[in-house]
Parts: sequence; C-alpha cells; structure tokens
Amino acid sequence: MNLTASSDAPNASAAVSNAPSAPHHRCLNCGTEFEGNFCPLCGQSAEVKRFTVKNVLTATLEVWGMGNRSMPRTIFRLFFHPGKMIGDYLDGKRMPYFPPVKMLFVLCIFFALATLGEHTLSTVADLPTVIFKGEEVEEYENIKDKTIVDIGLGSITFENSLKAFKNAAEWLDSHKAVSLLLLHFFFTLFTWLVFRKAPARPRTTLAENFFIQVFISGQMVTLSLLRTLIFGANGGSVFYPLPGWLLFLLFTWDFKEIFGYGWRKTIWKTFLVHFLLLLFFILTIVLVLAGISYSLYGVEGFKYVE
Repeated sequence: MNLTASSDAPNASAAVSNAPSAPHHRCLNCGTEFEGNFCPLCGQSAEVKRFTVKNVLTATLEVWGMGNRSMPRTIFRLFFHPGKMIGDYLDGKRMPYFPPVKMLFVLCIFFALATLGEHTLSTVADLPTVIFKGEEVEEYENIKDKTIVDIGLGSITFENSLKAFKNAAEWLDSHKAVSLLLLHFFFTLFTWLVFRKAPARPRTTLAENFFIQVFISGQMVTLSLLRTLIFGANGGSVFYPLPGWLLFLLFTWDFKEIFGYGWRKTIWKTFLVHFLLLLFFILTIVLVLAGISYSLYGVEGFKYVE
C-alpha cells in the first residue's frame, strides 16, 4: 500500500504543476497586483480595459438592460412566470434578473418618449382652480388671499396652496417612475396587511411587498408602452393608459402566482386591497378639505366639505 501511494505521489505533483494558474492582474485604479476577477483593495473589476468602440457599446447596452442581466429576459419571465420569477428574486436569486427599481425607471423613460406631450396628473392639477374659477369667480377672489397655514416664518394662502398642488402634480407627471413608486407604496401597505398569512409566502415583510409592487408596476408600464405604441395614450386610468378591469386582472393574476391562494380567494383579497386603498384616499381628501375649509371659514366651513 505504501509503495502504491509513493508511486502515485509524483503523478499528483505533476498534475498540480500542470494545472493552469489563475490570471495575474494589475489594478488600473490603485495599482495592486492580484489574481481573480476583482481587486481585493478597491474592488475594481479586472475586466476594465481601454475604451474601444466595442466596450463602449457593451457598457451602453448594459445600462439599458441588454447586458448579462437582460431586462427583456426579466420582463419575459415577469409576464409568463411572475410567481416563480418574483419569488426567486425575494429568496435571493437576483443575479439572473435585472434590478426592479432600475428596470422601472428605464421603462418609464421609454414610456415618456412614447407619450411625449401627453399629460395625466398635470390635468388633474387644474381641477381645484377650475372648480373655484368656474361659476364661483367672486367666491374665489374673496378667499384666494386668506391664510390656510401660518408656519411662523410666513403664511400659506389658499392661492399659494393651489399653485403648490399644481406644481407638485406637474413634477410628478414629468417624473413618471417617482409617481408610480409613490402609488405602489400605498399598495404595499395594504397588500402586506391583506396577504400576510398567504400559504405560499407567509409573513412577507413590507420591504418584500414593496419589491413585489415594483415588479407589478414594471408589468403595467410595459403593457402601457405597448398599448401607446399601437393605439396611442388616450383613455385608461390616471397613472396607466390601461382600462381599470385589465389592471385589476393583472393584480389578481400576480397575487395568485405569488401568494398561492385559489382564484376565488385571490379575487376577493385583491378587491379588498383596492377598497382599502380607495377608502384611505377618500378619508385623506376629506380631512384635507375639512382642514382647508376650517382655515378659510371657521366652523361654518365644514358645510363646504359635505
């Protein structure tokens, strides 16, 4: 046995000596010499090279989702296997997929180019002014300079509040990804509340539900982009140029795939999420209007909220 072992030893040594050595690099950023794919000192990739037409095009395509973590592949799996794809991402298998928030911003850039000149939220921003300047011009003139909030350093008048509301709506209209993230943030709260005991994914965190909503928003923006390119941007909801029934079906399908309930229970819970969100917005609007009416008219102002 010992003779066999000793006779095999030279072969083993030869095998080790013949094994290819790891590539040796010198970091172009800090000058450290190292072996492997990344500099151990500063973390820069060993693949950094001089600029050429080829690597500039490659880097540009990676920014737009065409690199190793392809955005088209992520969107494809998001439509045909949403439960598996989103579940994999939440469970830590993230390298094969394009980052969801970045994907949403890129899709919104494409959508903005496709809907250049179209406005949704900025149109809504004109409603308060239209209401007060329609048949109640005299009333508007009487209250436009009244103080609503006095913050010590200065006061906010009713007219100033209308202008601030309009400016905020126009800014959100021109920053579609931000407005969609804000919208789905509220969906996150109620989805977490309604689906917290789901059989397939129990006890999801708020952060996990946020990323679920970001992926769903990516689906909706993709469909909105396709519809806009084919039919134009007219119609649909305020945030998406898609019919409400289609948005509801997409929510229902995604929730079923992700959380594992049957169709009937998923439909009911999806309806409950939308109902709670609508109720929250209605209560918020009522409270804001009540506060403004009280600031303008005192106790008598509450009759304007009815």
